[in-house]
Amino acid sequence: MKIPTNLKEGCNVAVCTFSSPVPLSFEKRFNECIKTLKSKGLSVDVDENVLSDVAISKQCISNSLNKYLCDDEYDAVIAPWGGDFALEILPLLDWDMIAKSKPKWIFGFSDISTLTTAITSRVGWYTIHSANLMQIAGNEDCNYVKSLFDLLFNATKGYSFEQKSSSYHEFDYPDYIREPLSSYTLDTLSELIAINSNQQISLKGSLIGGCIDTLQLTIESEFLSLENIGDSKDIIVYLENAELSPTQYKRALLSLKIKGIFSKCCCILIGRNKFEYSNNSLENEETILNEVFADLNIPVVGNLDIGHVSPNFTLVNGASAQINFVKNKIILNQELI
Repeated sequence: MKIPTNLKEGCNVAVCTFSSPVPLSFEKRFNECIKTLKSKGLSVDVDENVLSDVAISKQCISNSLNKYLCDDEYDAVIAPWGGDFALEILPLLDWDMIAKSKPKWIFGFSDISTLTTAITSRVGWYTIHSANLMQIAGNEDCNYVKSLFDLLFNATKGYSFEQKSSSYHEFDYPDYIREPLSSYTLDTLSELIAINSNQQISLKGSLIGGCIDTLQLTIESEFLSLENIGDSKDIIVYLENAELSPTQYKRALLSLKIKGIFSKCCCILIGRNKFEYSNNSLENEETILNEVFADLNIPVVGNLDIGHVSPNFTLVNGASAQINFVKNKIILNQELI
């Protein structure tokens, strides 16, 4: 795996959409997040298509991505948030030129993971699944956001860091339109789900994952091969759900199972589902995970800090990870090797 150059004062970063632009009603929030990047001493170029009330064509998005990913003047290429159709961008990227270019940091979750997993798999750059750019303003004191910036500014071979799962998570999304500097409100107790583990896990593997809505479609395609991530049965896959209903979500997991994807894994990590909290019950999620995974001889941990229910672990695709799970807590150590 290739480690992008660690950021420092004066580094150039590009902000462009990978999927959906930021509506003008969110402009104040967006500007606060750009201020946060600049407060770190970074020089920020904002693409002309980031702020828009209309959809941006796939050609415009891919043109911008090819420009920034292949320009070695930049050290990071950052999306404000996810969207819907990063899938249609993948075939339009100049993969040969990207592979020849200087590795750059890319971070975020949701549809951003459609691109980050492809970048890690296709060209071998470490990429990051984490809070989105639109979440960082006001959350600089969150341990996970601190981990993100510590990683971006200090990453070298052998760099390692530890995170512990949060005891609380956010029930509702902040209102960024009314309160552009909104921060996380971690007001709901987190209770993890463990399958096939007897409540205790200790293992090591290579991390890869993201949003199941799209990764169920890209995995084992030319854009995401587990063989490019780690040795057989030495993969830790993490997944989170954006918009799938409970029925669609279970089908997606079953589809990956019958394709043999999980047989290549030593552990599976599952993020919290937004649909679970419409009735304040864990029963549906635990039932789904048991029905899909109980007959597999690998540990599965659900309701983790991954995805659309904040806060978000900082997870490095391609990194070597040590996972310890004891007494409803995950301790996650990652190392760039």
